[in-house]
Amino acid sequence: MSAQANVAAQVVSERTRLVIPSVPHWIEPTVEFLRQKAVLSGACQETRAGKLMVALLEALSNAVIHGNLQLTSKLKEAGDDSFARALAERAADPVLSAREVDIVVDYDGERCRWIITDQGPGFDVEAVLARCLSDDPELMLASGRGILMMHSLLDGMRYDLGGRRLTLTLNQPSGTEKRRERRQPLQLPLQVVPLRPDGSPDLAAATPAVSQDLSQHGIALLQSELVEGQRIYIGIPRGGETLYVPAAVRHCRTIADGSVQLGCEFEVVAPPAAPADAAEQLARVHEAVVDVLSQRQVAPLPADERRAHPRVLFTGEVTVACDEPADAITAYARDLSKGGMAIISRVQLPLRPVVISLPRDGGATLRIRARVVRCNRIQEGFFDVGLQFLRLVDVAG
Repeated sequence: MSAQANVAAQVVSERTRLVIPSVPHWIEPTVEFLRQKAVLSGACQETRAGKLMVALLEALSNAVIHGNLQLTSKLKEAGDDSFARALAERAADPVLSAREVDIVVDYDGERCRWIITDQGPGFDVEAVLARCLSDDPELMLASGRGILMMHSLLDGMRYDLGGRRLTLTLNQPSGTEKRRERRQPLQLPLQVVPLRPDGSPDLAAATPAVSQDLSQHGIALLQSELVEGQRIYIGIPRGGETLYVPAAVRHCRTIADGSVQLGCEFEVVAPPAAPADAAEQLARVHEAVVDVLSQRQVAPLPADERRAHPRVLFTGEVTVACDEPADAITAYARDLSKGGMAIISRVQLPLRPVVISLPRDGGATLRIRARVVRCNRIQEGFFDVGLQFLRLVDVAG
């Protein structure tokens, strides 16, 4: 017996245009019609039809209710019947309800586009996207969350005509899951940290972003500007700290003016090759630090099995030089070990090597080349910094 003919797979192209009034009960049947049409034409696989339906429902609701009927989302946040009452009044208004939503479905065999245009006053797209990308959870969950939802479910989204026209795009092959593991929806405020020409992260140039979904090997996120280059660091909040993860940008799509989507794959970065005399240099650091500790009465801190060297309580003023001695800043130590130390800084330090100066008895100064391995914001203007010792710069005063 021959296999059943897959007629939908033979559709080469298709274009449909429909116009609906701004009456709420038109929204759901129109979405269902568009969903069925997309599946029957082969533009959307059945496994992804549910996501398509959610995105189209959000798009048409916005066009009818917020666009043509001009209802603001703030009424929903009032927590009472204000929104329902206003919606009933606006839908009964013969002038407002007569406004039309124009829908064009354009399928070329490879991708399908839904172009949805309303007759409302439009909205400030950049302002809404800015709220979406804010690192303030209350702002991030405000009226713009529908935009994040639509773009996370489909392959493209663009606003034109001052927010009155929305174009949604679904790539035909995208119904087949090509990722190595299942993605988990996740909306979380993040940081995108670009790299300097020498490959070091530029924390001062970090920009806010918000995640869309997350897997073991990658993340999709939205931010307000394009990223220069193909490698970045992603700052992920974890337990009150920020974990900086290296990643490669696999795609960068413009959503609308002022917002782009990044698809990033996490990188496993091999540590730089150690010089032949690295062990000898570290041994000299260890010896020098032990000498500093011997000059003080220090108290051991609770053991941590993940640390190669036990920490001791070590407080006092230290100096950190990032590039030139003239750029040195004052910081305050909180603990010390043979392998590194933790300090509190009033300045956000980049994740790269610095020179730290420790005071010693007799006026001498111990200068150590160290790598900044973390720089976590405690509160406004204060940072907890972790340093890993590399080698001595000099042992003279």
